[in-house]
Amino acid sequence: MKLVWMNRSRSKNFIIKHMSSKKVNECCDAGYLQLNDRASRLLDGEWGFFADNMGAFGLKRSRNVFEGLKPEEEDRAIEYDIDGFDRISVPGDWNTQKEEFLLFEGFGWYARKLTISAVEKEALLRGQRLFLRLDGVNYAVDVWWNGQQIGSAELPFLPLSFEIDSEQVQDENLLVIRVDARRAEHRIPSERYDWFNYGGLIRSVRLMTMPGRFIASAAYHSTQILRGEGELTVVNGQYAYELQASDRKWPGHTLTLEIPELDYQQSISVEQASGAFDLSELAVELWQPGKARLYAACMSLRQDGQTVDQIEQEIGFKQIECIGTELRVNQAPFYLKGVALHEERLGAEGGKPRNLQDIQDLLDLAQETGCNFMRLAHYPYDEAWLRECDRRGLLVWDEIPVYWEVTYNDTRTESIIRQSAKRMVELSRGHACMLCHALANETWELPGRGRVMGAAFKEIKQLDPSIPATAAFNAPFQNNQYDVECVEHSIYEHVDVVGLNEYGGWYNPPVKELPQANIVVGSKPLFVTEFGAAGPLGRHGASDELWNLDSQKAIYEEQIAMFERCEKLSGWTPWVLKDFRSTLRANAFQKGWNRKGLVGPEGEKKPVFELIQNAFKQEK
Repeated sequence: MKLVWMNRSRSKNFIIKHMSSKKVNECCDAGYLQLNDRASRLLDGEWGFFADNMGAFGLKRSRNVFEGLKPEEEDRAIEYDIDGFDRISVPGDWNTQKEEFLLFEGFGWYARKLTISAVEKEALLRGQRLFLRLDGVNYAVDVWWNGQQIGSAELPFLPLSFEIDSEQVQDENLLVIRVDARRAEHRIPSERYDWFNYGGLIRSVRLMTMPGRFIASAAYHSTQILRGEGELTVVNGQYAYELQASDRKWPGHTLTLEIPELDYQQSISVEQASGAFDLSELAVELWQPGKARLYAACMSLRQDGQTVDQIEQEIGFKQIECIGTELRVNQAPFYLKGVALHEERLGAEGGKPRNLQDIQDLLDLAQETGCNFMRLAHYPYDEAWLRECDRRGLLVWDEIPVYWEVTYNDTRTESIIRQSAKRMVELSRGHACMLCHALANETWELPGRGRVMGAAFKEIKQLDPSIPATAAFNAPFQNNQYDVECVEHSIYEHVDVVGLNEYGGWYNPPVKELPQANIVVGSKPLFVTEFGAAGPLGRHGASDELWNLDSQKAIYEEQIAMFERCEKLSGWTPWVLKDFRSTLRANAFQKGWNRKGLVGPEGEKKPVFELIQNAFKQEK
């Protein structure tokens, strides 16, 4: 049951969410639980792992991995042994940890035995609640605790939380997680896509002990900022929060928001039928691209004056606007100088980032270009990326993997799309770095597209009205120009800002036609979200022949000249920061890698890297 208490002007709606009538161990995800500075116990490190390529395990007693039986102790044949599993690291994809797993796309069984700490045991005795949080999985997941299934989900790349019934907790416990990384028609992305299918527990796993009533999430939204004489004033600034409880009673509970640097403190009784945090008329220093001004904020839930739960986070005040064809940041026209990438770490083997340093290395490399914007394509990234971009002053495009061919009319697909969009926005809203939420990339006009995507766009705008919605579109090259609005797109009406993917010089048109080419900016802000060409490391040749570093540079030069001719363009983003694995790329120059990077797999800079640096220095 959800009770939604709507606000008046200069106020904020908040949601009090009660547990449903479902049993705790019924298969479901408990919803988004905000992390930030909350105490939790990381379960990262070595886990037992078994590659189940047939999907045969978990179907009958002899192969029920989640029971953790020992073959030598049973009177019937048991065809697994957790203690004999391979050992791999979490977080991390399984593909790059052992050579034999590189192309494995099946069921991966993870197992770990863990002891409940004295602190956790004491908390449970006091009536607190225990959650397992998976920061990100590819793709679907089933979870068992001491042989009992506590949850399942088909929500890739996003945080998942499962509540563990205190009655199921012992001193020694067995946690088993099955990850299904198969490509499937009903999933997003579907069966074919241009990146590598890294499977497994790709992000951290942790236990979170929470009070019976707690703050599920809290996020600041800046809706309007006015410039006055010598100061900046927030008007209708909003601080959203969501509460969760194991019952429907909140006697004596208050929520308190504190922002010490602004000398702000306000408390609200949770028992009220309406209420809000009023952040109007705060004089603040704005978060700006390249100048990351953040404030420490603390949201606390109190009962009879005692703190029950709290969330501490860094927040920034900014405003994004789409006025006609102009994109504005903090009421000033803004030109995006972007870098797009895949969430793949530097190194000859590729693979998902395994720690914060892997993420920082990629961002450091991107910032060497002089960029002010990151396109995190084509799926949600670890929240650590957003925290880093908050602190570095980098704007961010986030995205769910609605990509190419999608079976919109399959109810399973629709559910994954809408849940993914909602969870992504729950994760990223409140991060100062956010520029736009993207729900699609190069999707085809297929049955159900307008209906399903229209509903998803509507839902995210309700969740986060302060951030524009977007998608990346293809457009045909005709009459010497790219024009997105000339194509019938059932989702175009729902986007606030337009992304254009075009590969002039590489696919169509040939590079010799680019000097006459132009981009039509229609009725909305538009920036180029992809362009580029492949340049295999070490290969040189004629600038009018493909598949060498010289032709890659020549195509970039003509593309950048075209952007300079387009006065209304809001910016551009080359594709892509680094070469990345893709089994679609199979010729002798590619060998399983997309070679369009500004750098090679290990960060080796190509000639176009310096070209981009110089171009960004000269842009508006």
